[in-house]
Amino acid sequence: MYKFLENVVALEKSLMQDVIAHEGVDQEMANFYAQDRSDVIEAKSLYFADKADEFRTHIDRLDTFIREAIVIAFAKDLGSDWVLKNLGYEVN
Repeated sequence: MYKFLENVVALEKSLMQDVIAHEGVDQEMANFYAQDRSDVIEAKSLYFADKADEFRTHIDRLDTFIREAIVIAFAKDLGSDWVLKNLGYEVN
């Protein structure tokens, strides 16, 4: 069953706005935000492809900031029980 991931998409859009805000001003920061956005897109793609092991591994390998943001977004969209069961993170 398809589930629109409202909070994951909002995170992706927010990161794109950060890229735009830093483009031409601070290219290094723009690149960091662009990479974080790519990580969100990859997580979303792995989720929809039903590649649970790859999805979990992708999340585990991320830097703390973006990992936590993605986990929280998925918890808001799918519930904290889903996140605990599928990703192993406890979210309150």
